[in-house]
Amino acid sequence: MIALFRFLLALMTKPFKPMGQLEAENAALRQQLNVLRRRMKARPRLTNSDGWFFIVLYRLFPSILDAMRIIQPKTLVRWHRSGFRFYWRLKSQRCVRRSKIDAKLPALIKRMNDR
Repeated sequence: MIALFRFLLALMTKPFKPMGQLEAENAALRQQLNVLRRRMKARPRLTNSDGWFFIVLYRLFPSILDAMRIIQPKTLVRWHRSGFRFYWRLKSQRCVRRSKIDAKLPALIKRMNDR
């Protein structure tokens, strides 16, 4: 909670700079990690201070909503694996296939080699 207060105080006292958006997104992600670290058996629950933090962050940076997703690591790994399978499926379909050769050609090559 002290870190949250320090962050908000620093955010209000510093003039807004271009990196402010990135800092706000990082702060939101850190807060989400703190929520997930509580390791409740059920779905993670946000406390009032968490909700307040996200509301203030959203008021300052409305585009932060794109980064506000809480997912499980299993879900991320599943997405990565399915994307990787899709990538290789597309890559293998684009391979140039060998054209079929006439059956007489290997016989001709063998005959030429025997001479």
